[in-house]
Amino acid sequence: MSTSDESERRVAEALRARAAGAPGMPSPLMAGPGPSRPLPRQAPHSGTSIRTALLIALLGGAVLGSALALLSLLAPGVLPALG
Repeated sequence: MSTSDESERRVAEALRARAAGAPGMPSPLMAGPGPSRPLPRQAPHSGTSIRTALLIALLGGAVLGSALALLSLLAPGVLPALG
C-alpha cells in the first residue's frame, strides 16, 4: 500500500467517525474555538426592535386619528373637506 492510499484511508476513517459521532472525536458544532476557528458572532435581536417600532407606529396612528376625529367633531369647518 502506498503512502497516498494510507493517508486517504485515514482521512476516510476520520470523516466516518466524525459523521457517526464517535465519542473520541468532537463534532464540528460542539468543538470549542481554536486558532483556526473564529468565534461565531451573535446576531442582534432585531425582532424586538421591529416589534417596538411597529407598536410605536400603531400607537402614533391611533393618537393622530383620535386627535383629527376630536378636532372635526369639536371644531367643525377647521379641517378641509376631502373629495
